[in-house]
Amino acid sequence: MELYSTYIETDKFDEVVEFYEKIFQTKGNIYTKNRWIEFDFENKLAIYNRLYDEKKIKNENLKDCYNDEYIKNFNIDRGEKKNNIVTFNFYTSNLKEEYERIKKINICNMSEIMYVNITEPYYYFNIFDPEGNTIEICSNSL
Repeated sequence: MELYSTYIETDKFDEVVEFYEKIFQTKGNIYTKNRWIEFDFENKLAIYNRLYDEKKIKNENLKDCYNDEYIKNFNIDRGEKKNNIVTFNFYTSNLKEEYERIKKINICNMSEIMYVNITEPYYYFNIFDPEGNTIEICSNSL
């Protein structure tokens, strides 16, 4: 088995896609317009628009799109969203430059650059997407 992708489920699809396109400085690969987009970094980070399926389930004949188990699972109340369990970690060779670039486009909250040295020097800062997911951008030097 291998990891195919990690994806973010969102009700703010356009806003989240725009955020990641600006952060990654690339357009995602669209697989289903307004529903699914992927950024490929050898492993994929995808964005899934939950509202797309919600509208389709409410308004269309579903036999070609979803089975009964999908619809039943989709409609389960999962409670309040919690986006503080997983951190997306990205490496850059020039941390200061990346920090300044993201700060300049001013699209999210960001931490200051932090430093840890347990087994080796590790510098990083965090940014937060529109859904509250943590993105850690790191390097082993400034």
